[in-house]
Amino acid sequence: MTKYVRMFKWLVVLLAGGSFVLSVTFLPYFAESVAWRFPEYDYLLYPVLFFLWATLIGFYYMVVLVINILGNVQSGKAFTVTTAKLFDRIALMAFVEIVAYVLGFVAVSICIMKAHPYFIFALFIVTFICLALMGFCKIMKHLLLRVVDIKEENDYTV
Repeated sequence: MTKYVRMFKWLVVLLAGGSFVLSVTFLPYFAESVAWRFPEYDYLLYPVLFFLWATLIGFYYMVVLVINILGNVQSGKAFTVTTAKLFDRIALMAFVEIVAYVLGFVAVSICIMKAHPYFIFALFIVTFICLALMGFCKIMKHLLLRVVDIKEENDYTV
């Protein structure tokens, strides 16, 4: 079991590292390409880029929380209240990401005086992923708390 947890930890770290490299290299290139193609949106280049980088902080915090959960699983502390709290923090961060992206969408829509289809599509994708993650984490928290109650009840019976 610990071999698989360790492999999954490396997978999560590689995914986070790959997204970091892409956000540092590809994202500015893509943003400049859009600004060159649509010069009327050139003034939004750096605000949108900084907004995307700022929201990535929440993503990397969630990655750290997932690594903490995997550490709890690896050390045999998977069914504890602390693991349930980690799932609750991930759900909270997913909700914060939803709020940030909706507010960012509204701000960009006000700046360009219309809702661009690419922004709507990106907002839909991010909102869907964050809602799915938030729902999954809330369910896992509920299940873990139930398992902790059952485990404590069984520990006290002879």
